Amino acid sequence: MFVELIGYAAGILTLINMFPQVMKSYRTKSVEDVSFLMVLSYALSMVLWVTYAYFINSWPIMITNSIAFFMSAVQLVLMLKYKRQ
Repeated sequence: MFVELIGYAAGILTLINMFPQVMKSYRTKSVEDVSFLMVLSYALSMVLWVTYAYFINSWPIMITNSIAFFMSAVQLVLMLKYKRQ
């Protein structure tokens, strides 16, 4: 149980990493200072973490990194949308 709590805590901190950038990009409708490669590599690492979690049957890693992937996907969409403007 304690180990799972550590997993959830680490996952929540991972989620928090992308949240401020997504909110700033959405509010300002500007993504000029955001690295596309960084966000893309973050998204790909979340996919790999979810895949790893699936194979070892780790729900804390699977759940939190799935949400983190969704957040990075939102940031990628915002980048594509606001780069064109």
